[in-house]
Amino acid sequence: MSKLLATLGLTASLASPVAAAEPVTLERQNTFVKTHCAVCHSDRANNGGLSLEGFDASGAPPSLAAMMLSKITSGTALATVRAADHDAAAAAALKKGLGQGAVNASGLGVPDKATVDGLVTAFAAQSANATKWSVERRQHRATGAEVVTASIVRELPSSAATGRPGDIEAAMYRLILTCSAGMREGAMQLAWSPIPKEGTLSVAYDGQPPATFTVAGKERMGNGGEVMTGPAAFVFARFGGSRDSRIPLPKRTLTAGELFAGETVTFPFDQLTKSAREALSACFK
Repeated sequence: MSKLLATLGLTASLASPVAAAEPVTLERQNTFVKTHCAVCHSDRANNGGLSLEGFDASGAPPSLAAMMLSKITSGTALATVRAADHDAAAAAALKKGLGQGAVNASGLGVPDKATVDGLVTAFAAQSANATKWSVERRQHRATGAEVVTASIVRELPSSAATGRPGDIEAAMYRLILTCSAGMREGAMQLAWSPIPKEGTLSVAYDGQPPATFTVAGKERMGNGGEVMTGPAAFVFARFGGSRDSRIPLPKRTLTAGELFAGETVTFPFDQLTKSAREALSACFK
């Protein structure tokens, strides 16, 4: 793995990519995302719930890095990715996942192996705390208004019973809450990887009866091609605007599921910090 760490200028004082230091040179990673990822995951298209036009590896939320890793490795489990430097079976699983993943979705050609290996290592390091809430404050790219974003992921073992291909190791779910108090706009969005899916989504919070939503539509790749896929993200709550559909900020948990047969995932809202809850409460009472 030391060679992989060197690809992106990572400090190789520790063997595990999780424990590795942040990249000291991030330009190569940002360039790859801009050329190979943002062409489809643009601000306008927002395919899969990802907008990567403004991606900056130096401040990428851990949940975003984890979701990108799931997509480029076709659902290889995070634990498998992190074991690939010392376990032959994990290395073989990672290689297979990369061969099926979205690393060439842009149609620009697969980067050389050293670049791909370096990207995997970087995303693995950046996703180390993805299962904990991360909170970012940024300016909206178009309006300049402050936007507070809270995000977290949950990973589940996958199986053919869910309707996914049987060789997919893990499903990734990402919950993203955004709030612009100044613009009085907010949203709760669920994204999933690596397989798009139409169907019925159930959402319940704090033990309340679930609400059901119809997930439908198609996503067109933003690279000028004709490739269409099903949706890989869904906004189930909005605050502000003409499509106001409010769900209050949960106190304890939010559970989503049934889009994939028999599969549910729970997010821990009781682990939000007080300051994060106060910021989000401006949009979700």
